[in-house]
Amino acid sequence: MGKYEQYCVEMFLREDNPRRPGRAGTWIFGQEFKGQQYLKEAPNMVEILHITGNYMMNNGFPSGFQKRTYNMGDHKGGPYPKYNRGCDKTMIFYGTNSDNMRDLGAHIEFHLGEGADEEVFSFDEPRSIFIPQNVRYGPIYITKFRSALFVLNVYTVNSKAEAQVENDFDFVGDDAKLQEVIGNSVEAYRSFWGSDPVDPMGGAKLEQS
Repeated sequence: MGKYEQYCVEMFLREDNPRRPGRAGTWIFGQEFKGQQYLKEAPNMVEILHITGNYMMNNGFPSGFQKRTYNMGDHKGGPYPKYNRGCDKTMIFYGTNSDNMRDLGAHIEFHLGEGADEEVFSFDEPRSIFIPQNVRYGPIYITKFRSALFVLNVYTVNSKAEAQVENDFDFVGDDAKLQEVIGNSVEAYRSFWGSDPVDPMGGAKLEQS
């Protein structure tokens, strides 16, 4: 092996089953799951999300909807606002229109902070948002979709374990905002978030809690 050969890293591909409408799989540089190969010397974990339609993240469940989490084996997840207790994070939004680099391809509404400190950012051009450690972020709504775009998540640590991601499980989703993304159907909401989680390391179904 050459001196730098290990630095060309095969990224981990996490694919949802079923695929979430509005989003393809996620490429991950870093360790999301124990047992996953990754470059331990790297200072950052990077997630690359390919957005293919109206989409929402960290949005909470509608009022009256059964709250659930994804059991991802090493950590639990779900459509709730997050805190990164162990690191800072930067989220980068950019489009794919090479003829107009300022065309994001959709409209973004991004919530950062909570209570009196909450800020809401709305934008239609590429933006980066820095999320300090221990500051809540989400919900994030992607609407008025016109063309494919990417979201890059860059953590200042290289594993989800070190990031210490914590969900705000008490958050109740804004029904009007959810409907703006997916329409009025609760069943559409179920399929939008995904109802059949799969162990990304082995392909076995995971139980939801």
